[in-house]
Amino acid sequence: MAAANAALWTALQLGLCAKGVETADIEFHTEGCAVSEGLGPGVFFTQTCGYPLFKHHRDKGRVLGTPHYSTPGCVGSTHRAFFIVRSDDPAECLKDMRGRIFGCNSLLSNSGMNLPRLSLARIAGGQAFFSSVVMTGGHVASLERLDEGRIDICSVDNVTWGFFKKFRPVNAERYRILDETVSSPSLPYVTAANTSESDAAAIAETLHEIMDDPQMAGMRDALELAGFSAPDVDAYERLTEFEREAAELGFPELK
Repeated sequence: MAAANAALWTALQLGLCAKGVETADIEFHTEGCAVSEGLGPGVFFTQTCGYPLFKHHRDKGRVLGTPHYSTPGCVGSTHRAFFIVRSDDPAECLKDMRGRIFGCNSLLSNSGMNLPRLSLARIAGGQAFFSSVVMTGGHVASLERLDEGRIDICSVDNVTWGFFKKFRPVNAERYRILDETVSSPSLPYVTAANTSESDAAAIAETLHEIMDDPQMAGMRDALELAGFSAPDVDAYERLTEFEREAAELGFPELK
């Protein structure tokens, strides 16, 4: 996906240049984590998990908009998470995983923790559901540990799962989807809070143009991008409502 991501950045730079926004001095980092520990003041454009952004870092970032993905499980600007097990696991439903080992990419993750926590809260009866929860550090790392038998189940963002199946089709056959979570707004494109209003508006406008440009179709297809919409702040606020519901059901932590 590196070439497609680089193409997106190049297209964004060209569009911004046409609007008088200079980006030549901005460094393009190819390594990063969607579930970041924060959002620094020097971040011009990135994509991050909406749950930690609105719960912990909302004063540090400005949401530019929400990408639409064409991967199964997405509807418009929403995504969801899939509960993944090994293809040979006998479990027929989520309840069958009680007492097993769960792999979590990050406790700050919407798709890896917040969404599955709500699903589990609705069936756990206020009691611990798993025998243990293992931190893996990433969705792909969770899948690798699942294949190794070190965990029994994990919750993976459906967009990540779509890319995994696309680029690692043979490996993907080792897993299957057991269940899915409720939907939530997809991972937003953001800029640092100290980015000027004019630059933020220019970035958002350019992203809209990229999504409509026929010459960008190949890049969009590679990244499974189907559109881009203005941020629905109320929708992102509901991510913390999921947290409150889980707590009210006696399941405040993934357990």
